[in-house]
Amino acid sequence: MLSKISILLTNHHLTLKDISQSNSLMEKDLEDAFNENPDNWSSAILSALSSSLNMRPGDLLELLDPVYSLKINDTNQMIQGIYIEDPEMYEQIRFVVESEHLEGWQPDEEDILMLLDEAINPSKEIKSEIDRIWGEENE
Repeated sequence: MLSKISILLTNHHLTLKDISQSNSLMEKDLEDAFNENPDNWSSAILSALSSSLNMRPGDLLELLDPVYSLKINDTNQMIQGIYIEDPEMYEQIRFVVESEHLEGWQPDEEDILMLLDEAINPSKEIKSEIDRIWGEENE
């Protein structure tokens, strides 16, 4: 977390001392907070940092810890912005993604590309493992 905040402060030509002085906070309190999850910051810390950066507190929190969102577009056959041309393959990949997402997986574009690649060019190891699980003999 500290690196994201450091970048923000550098880009805005701010130091911890600047923020502490303009908001009547101790530098040490700011330093300690920046090593924590932003969700645990006190309102004074969040307010001081966001006002110093000319941001709304919610926008700052979103920037520091973006909320994950699964993007599925059935009309355009896209998952996380990745277009899947074959309708049947799209449905299969969507099912896998949605099922695993319910279990806590948060796939990004690279994960969808990996699934698409595996669907188009299945690896022999994975096919053998699937056949073994389902009790099918290799042909």
